[in-house]
Amino acid sequence: MAGDMIRALTMPKFGLTMKEGKVAKWSVAEGDRLSKGDEVADIETDKITNALEAPVGGVLRRKVAEEGATLPVGELIGVMADEDVPDDEVEAFISGFEPEQMS
Repeated sequence: MAGDMIRALTMPKFGLTMKEGKVAKWSVAEGDRLSKGDEVADIETDKITNALEAPVGGVLRRKVAEEGATLPVGELIGVMADEDVPDDEVEAFISGFEPEQMS
Protein backbone atom coordinates (compact mmCIF):
# COMPACT_ATOMS: atom_id res chain seq x y z
CA MET A 1 0.00 0.00 0.00
CA ALA A 2 1.31 3.44 -0.94
CA GLY A 3 0.28 4.99 2.38
CA ASP A 4 3.35 3.40 3.91
CA MET A 5 5.50 5.26 1.38
CA ILE A 6 4.00 8.66 2.28
CA ARG A 7 5.40 10.42 5.33
CA ALA A 8 4.08 13.55 7.01
CA LEU A 9 6.42 16.36 7.96
CA THR A 10 4.80 18.03 10.94
CA MET A 11 5.55 21.03 13.11
CA PRO A 12 7.95 19.60 15.71
CA LYS A 13 7.80 20.20 19.44
CA PHE A 14 11.28 21.46 20.39
CA GLY A 15 10.46 22.18 24.05
CA LEU A 16 8.01 21.24 26.77
CA THR A 17 6.15 24.54 26.51
CA MET A 18 6.22 24.89 22.71
CA LYS A 19 2.69 25.24 21.31
CA GLU A 20 3.44 26.59 17.81
CA GLY A 21 6.28 27.34 15.45
CA LYS A 22 6.98 29.31 12.31
CA VAL A 23 8.38 27.91 9.08
CA ALA A 24 11.21 30.44 8.84
CA LYS A 25 12.80 29.00 5.68
CA TRP A 26 12.53 25.92 3.52
CA SER A 27 16.00 24.45 2.89
CA VAL A 28 14.89 22.23 -0.02
CA ALA A 29 12.57 22.47 -3.00
CA GLU A 30 9.65 20.26 -3.94
CA GLY A 31 11.03 17.31 -5.87
CA ASP A 32 14.37 17.24 -4.02
CA ARG A 33 15.61 13.81 -2.89
CA LEU A 34 16.50 13.69 0.80
CA SER A 35 18.33 11.29 3.06
CA LYS A 36 17.32 10.69 6.66
CA GLY A 37 18.72 13.56 8.73
CA ASP A 38 18.95 16.11 5.88
CA GLU A 39 17.79 19.60 6.85
CA VAL A 40 14.34 20.29 5.40
CA ALA A 41 13.39 23.63 6.96
CA ASP A 42 14.26 26.10 9.70
CA ILE A 43 11.59 26.27 12.39
CA GLU A 44 11.43 29.38 14.58
CA THR A 45 9.91 29.47 18.05
CA ASP A 46 9.71 32.29 20.56
CA LYS A 47 13.03 31.07 22.00
CA ILE A 48 15.09 29.39 19.25
CA THR A 49 15.43 28.62 15.57
CA ASN A 50 16.15 24.96 14.90
CA ALA A 51 16.44 22.72 11.86
CA LEU A 52 13.70 20.24 11.00
CA GLU A 53 15.40 17.10 9.66
CA ALA A 54 13.98 14.51 7.28
CA PRO A 55 12.71 11.59 9.39
CA VAL A 56 13.28 9.17 6.50
CA GLY A 57 14.80 9.15 3.05
CA GLY A 58 12.56 10.10 0.14
CA VAL A 59 11.41 12.98 -2.01
CA LEU A 60 9.84 16.20 -0.75
CA ARG A 61 6.59 15.99 -2.71
CA ARG A 62 4.68 18.94 -1.23
CA LYS A 63 5.34 22.01 0.85
CA VAL A 64 2.02 22.40 2.63
CA ALA A 65 3.09 25.40 4.73
CA GLU A 66 4.50 28.56 3.18
CA GLU A 67 7.58 30.29 4.56
CA GLY A 68 6.48 32.62 7.35
CA ALA A 69 3.47 30.47 8.30
CA THR A 70 2.93 29.94 12.03
CA LEU A 71 1.30 26.61 12.84
CA PRO A 72 0.50 24.60 15.97
CA VAL A 73 2.74 21.70 16.99
CA GLY A 74 1.75 18.55 15.08
CA GLU A 75 0.26 20.40 12.09
CA LEU A 76 1.22 19.21 8.60
CA ILE A 77 3.90 21.36 6.96
CA GLY A 78 5.09 19.05 4.18
CA VAL A 79 4.88 15.59 2.65
CA MET A 80 7.63 13.16 1.70
CA ALA A 81 7.01 10.18 -0.56
CA ASP A 82 8.75 7.98 -3.07
CA GLU A 83 8.74 9.13 -6.70
CA ASP A 84 6.43 6.30 -7.74
CA VAL A 85 3.60 7.36 -5.41
CA PRO A 86 0.91 8.97 -7.62
CA ASP A 87 0.14 12.66 -7.06
CA ASP A 88 -3.51 11.86 -6.30
CA GLU A 89 -2.43 9.65 -3.37
CA VAL A 90 -0.24 12.47 -2.03
CA GLU A 91 -3.19 14.89 -2.34
CA ALA A 92 -5.51 12.39 -0.62
CA PHE A 93 -2.99 12.04 2.22
CA ILE A 94 -2.91 15.83 2.65
CA SER A 95 -6.72 16.12 2.53
CA GLY A 96 -7.18 13.37 5.11
CA PHE A 97 -4.39 14.42 7.48
CA GLU A 98 -5.37 14.99 11.09
CA PRO A 99 -2.76 16.24 13.57
CA GLU A 100 -2.02 14.14 16.62
CA GLN A 101 -3.36 15.63 19.82
CA MET A 102 -0.44 17.09 21.75
CA SER A 103 -0.69 17.39 25.51
